[in-house]
Amino acid sequence: MPIDNNLFQKNANTSLVARLVWQRKSISRAEIARELGLYRSTVTNITSYLINAGVIREGKLRSSTQQGGRKAMELSINPDFGCVFGFDMQPSHYRAVILSADGTELWRETGSFGVIPILEMVDKLIDRAFEAHKNIGTPVLALSFAVPGIVDDTYGSIINSFPFGIKDVDISSYIRSKYDYPVFIENDANTAAWLDVLSNGAWGNAMSVVADYHEEFKTSPDIVGIGAGIGLIFSGKVYRGTHNAAGEFKSVTWKSGMNNQSGLPVEILRCTGENPECLAQWLEDTFRSFIPLVSVLDPEMVILHGRPLADKTWVMETLEKRVPEFLGLMKVFGFSLVFNAVDECVSAKGAAMMCLHNLFSVPDLTTAGQDGKFMWEETIAFLQGQKQ
Repeated sequence: MPIDNNLFQKNANTSLVARLVWQRKSISRAEIARELGLYRSTVTNITSYLINAGVIREGKLRSSTQQGGRKAMELSINPDFGCVFGFDMQPSHYRAVILSADGTELWRETGSFGVIPILEMVDKLIDRAFEAHKNIGTPVLALSFAVPGIVDDTYGSIINSFPFGIKDVDISSYIRSKYDYPVFIENDANTAAWLDVLSNGAWGNAMSVVADYHEEFKTSPDIVGIGAGIGLIFSGKVYRGTHNAAGEFKSVTWKSGMNNQSGLPVEILRCTGENPECLAQWLEDTFRSFIPLVSVLDPEMVILHGRPLADKTWVMETLEKRVPEFLGLMKVFGFSLVFNAVDECVSAKGAAMMCLHNLFSVPDLTTAGQDGKFMWEETIAFLQGQKQ
């Protein structure tokens, strides 16, 4: 169905204003007009529409400038506008969060359902989130899932998940047959990268690394050690690759036919959780593999998530001894190494944040109005319908 150009332009300008308010947390109408190059009357009309719809809200008056004049009113995203459910699904455990429209965490839960089929896990997670949502009450914008493996986010299906041992599972259609909410599915490292865009200011080029020890439950006993995924960020957007497989990491020692991501001996990989020397060998192999990637990407930052990367002092000392070339590249290119390994719900929060990025993104003519692409009038009507 063709897009009406006037409607598209209106939606695009609305998205530009809403996105800037979302990014800045607090901003005035005059600042919006100046930064976006829009007429003040246009900004006034758009912000009035967004305030009446409950998307943004007015705050306190700012102090007058030295030049005097009218005091500026602060604008921010209204957290009661809506919320997003974010889920991180792993074979042996789950992490679940609910974020408000401004990114505030309203609820979280971690746990395990044991070894169950992935669609059964989906049902249980949605039930848990809606039970928690009874105490929140704001309308639900979307349900968003992070999954290890290769994911087609356009159709909401899992192409191949080695940890789960599944291929070609259409999660989105399954959920839509039961619930009338937008559904998002993405690789778990990519969702962490979406979180890093806002939380760590990765609005340029960046690399988000998510590492964790393999769980007890997996498809093959030969898959051991540490699983690592990479989210690649270009100009504040996560790059997915031609075949949806960007970030499916293999180290420089890996060879065709190997089950693990690294070519290190299985005896070493199996002991990374309790033997510091084995962990150090994994760290060396991994960061040596990052050198050509970082030199091509030219990132502003490399963000590290996950338990194997939690000890900043130990990681930096190990890199100094074993991979000084990586640290040397940091100095040459000037990128920073950001440690953000404390929060275990990073991929679940990232899944929810991915949905908010989509909500506040400016649509293009090729995707506007498609499933999974928010349009403001439709979204506002959908949320207001939940309140009735």
